[in-house]
Amino acid sequence: MFDRKHFKKQAKGMLKKHYVLLVIACLIAAIVGSSYSYSISASTYTSSIKEATDVVDAGTTYIDVPSIGDALNKLFGIDLSGALQYNEEGELTHIGQLELGRRKGIFSSLVNRISNARFFSLAIQTIHSLITTESVVFDLNIIFASMIVMGAIAFVKHFYSIAYRRIFMESYQYDVTKSSRFLFLFKTKKWLKACTTIFIVNVYQFLWNFTIIGGIIARYNYMFIPYIVAENPGIDRSEAIKLSRRMVYGYRFDLFKMRLTFLPWLILGRFTLGISDILFTNPYLEATICQYYFALRKMAKIEGISYVNNLNDDYLAQKASYSYIEEKYADVVEMMTNDLDVRDLEHDGLRGFVEDHLGIIYRNDEDQDLYNAAIEETDAIDDYHQILNLRQYPDRLNPYSSGNDQKGDQVHYLRRYSLTSIILMFFSFSFVGWLWEVLLHIINDGRFVNRGVMHGPWLPIYGSGAVLILVLLFRYRRNPVLEAMLMILLCGTVEYFGSWFLEMTKGLKWWDYSGYFINLNGRICAEGLTVFMIGGLAAVYVLAPLIDNRLKKISCPLKVLICILLLLAFGYDTYYSQKNPNTGKGITDYEEVSYRIDQRGRQ
Repeated sequence: MFDRKHFKKQAKGMLKKHYVLLVIACLIAAIVGSSYSYSISASTYTSSIKEATDVVDAGTTYIDVPSIGDALNKLFGIDLSGALQYNEEGELTHIGQLELGRRKGIFSSLVNRISNARFFSLAIQTIHSLITTESVVFDLNIIFASMIVMGAIAFVKHFYSIAYRRIFMESYQYDVTKSSRFLFLFKTKKWLKACTTIFIVNVYQFLWNFTIIGGIIARYNYMFIPYIVAENPGIDRSEAIKLSRRMVYGYRFDLFKMRLTFLPWLILGRFTLGISDILFTNPYLEATICQYYFALRKMAKIEGISYVNNLNDDYLAQKASYSYIEEKYADVVEMMTNDLDVRDLEHDGLRGFVEDHLGIIYRNDEDQDLYNAAIEETDAIDDYHQILNLRQYPDRLNPYSSGNDQKGDQVHYLRRYSLTSIILMFFSFSFVGWLWEVLLHIINDGRFVNRGVMHGPWLPIYGSGAVLILVLLFRYRRNPVLEAMLMILLCGTVEYFGSWFLEMTKGLKWWDYSGYFINLNGRICAEGLTVFMIGGLAAVYVLAPLIDNRLKKISCPLKVLICILLLLAFGYDTYYSQKNPNTGKGITDYEEVSYRIDQRGRQ
């Protein structure tokens, strides 16, 4: 028997110390479908009911009613919710995927699928489309698009299910947890194996759910696998499963009672449209589960159960000695004696203003390499002070750490970017955004549609959003939480006035969020801005540094030539699109596309 009240008290203390970080961690988990997706379902309750009452056609009614039963399902591991379809006689004819009031818009299809943790429904829809169509080209489009989309969904969902547990684990013992620790899995270089383990476990859970009782038991047997993998990403899949089962053996009923105590909070979440879940219940529940994990981990160590040696990141559960930390961080101590100062590498005048406030440099040179090295050293020294005071997790003591040769992140995000890198990243993100929306439309409507206002393979709103974030928010990168809030404001402004400008000048709408939960004149909505925030964080802290690393390997004259050619093509496309904008079905004609989708779903 565990002292449940003590664990919950400790969880509240943990939440108090890291409130903003843990709330954001669970909110993103809900959005990407790793956990707590019911919170997003509740928050879109009003728009879901509107959709349900509006879609009554051809003898079919769509019903979406959240209930206390949904909270019970989330507590005990069986998800019985869904969009129920009845015929005119009132007979249940289909259990479909929840739409949560999302029928169109940027990333809507992706968010619909991952926010409901309905990964397998996408596969079923794809198989159904392949069976019912007679077109070979259509088949190939669906297969290609579905493979990419499902692969991306699986990676994001399973990667994040490990990453956010790691944040909770490091917050368990330490007072300071940096948001950059979300990237821990990348630094271990075991992310593929770790994500595969979580994917296979989810498949097992999905199959066990068909037995109902077996699904409940499996839920508890597999409960701590994400924590085990977050502690040891290289663990063998079968050993992780066996270890989790042995850890919870004899304690499943304790875990059941613990989750049962959260039932009133989850019911409250239904009345507050998920707001109380997002702001308190979800991080509180996860922090409590984290407390149980470390208690069971300690018991497993004492009892010496099978495979317990895989729980090898001891400094998550206890703090290291000063002498050991000084030994492992000897090179950082040496850095502190260096005379290199960032101020020695800064410039005056307009050039200095652009570099310091916008993070743009004319080109990469030796001075900029020294500047980036100095910034990395400064960050390493700042971290060292926190680590030496036993307030922050000592990353170098992790079993997968590369040791003393580790002098900062390989994808250091505080760097400045050259003008050519900025231009090429604009086109890179514009192309990725275009490709993503094209693939989503192939899955939804079954045909290729050149998305966007322009005719080329780019959606400038993605590229311009990424570049504006990199440039205008350069000075806020050290504070990811503030950076995220400013991203929402910046992206919301760009998207709103972009929509307004296109409508005023072209007389057409390329996106419309009318009827969405929290929208402003149909031009922006909470869902879209949240997804932009997540994408922006990924761009700033991971993608842009990685792209810049690759671009540095290209000679400067070649990069300049590529930039000129792309700008000429983009300029011509802009000029041509002013008189001949890209319009039509799937681009500006939403009603036709919605009708086609509904008809395909009813065949």
